[in-house]
Amino acid sequence: MPPNRSASVGHVSTPPFIDLPPGVIVERWPVRGTERAVMHTGLVADRPWALLVPGFTGSKEDFIAVLPLLAETGVGAVSFDQLGQNESDGSVDAGDYALPLLAADIAVIAETAAAQFGLTAPHLLGHSFGGLVVQEAVAAGMIRPASLTLFCTGPGGLPPERWGAVPDLVAALEHADLAEIWRIMHEMEEADETVPPPLDVAAFLERRWHANSPVQLREFALLLMHQPRLVERLRPAIAVIPTTIMWGEDDDAWPIEVQADMAAELGVTSVELPGVGHSPNAQDPQAMVDALLRAWAR
Repeated sequence: MPPNRSASVGHVSTPPFIDLPPGVIVERWPVRGTERAVMHTGLVADRPWALLVPGFTGSKEDFIAVLPLLAETGVGAVSFDQLGQNESDGSVDAGDYALPLLAADIAVIAETAAAQFGLTAPHLLGHSFGGLVVQEAVAAGMIRPASLTLFCTGPGGLPPERWGAVPDLVAALEHADLAEIWRIMHEMEEADETVPPPLDVAAFLERRWHANSPVQLREFALLLMHQPRLVERLRPAIAVIPTTIMWGEDDDAWPIEVQADMAAELGVTSVELPGVGHSPNAQDPQAMVDALLRAWAR
């Protein structure tokens, strides 16, 4: 990963804190012959709930500040580590990370939550790469959510001018281990004079990086760059699903005009959150929750 590239690898979402808020529970749920690490709170029978899907290099902790805020409003919430992410089991078989399989995992998580807590259909949200996964899940009819929010994501893979260091990561994974790649990433951030997070959050980010499956990182990165457009298949599926496309004013992943065009193409509501970038869930979780509640009320 040469230093002449952007230091960004998948626009890492950095949680504002890592200590579990009161009432937030972490469990492991069976999915596809493996176990997935799940974080949830406020799940009560017959009450609304949200299923939040993280993106590339992310994890369930991306929504650690959002879950309790939703619960305070009476909306339960679930986030989880996708296959090979953080505390979830991984696979050494690249085929296990195919987008349709990742999408089917979302349906299993939703079904498990519904059966365990007596819930109805969730408000489904996919952030960044997670937005591609939820689009596939809905387009393929694997899940019919109460609503769909595509959050800081796009109609397909990132445009090449927004790939940043992702191709370098794919190349590095062929000959370097995660420890060496982390060292190079850290040096690049220091050279860019990036403001470091609090020490406990920084330690978590390093632990999370090392916990990832290298195969997962490579396959997610390839999908992030090369996934074909999903909107043509998604359009008929959302005819009866209230859908919102939401992004941060300073989002530097999919260009804002691409996200706005996707909303127009699908004929759905679009929302821009002021003063935040690609991870409003970490940068201003209260503004995100307020916007979600307004969207769901519509």
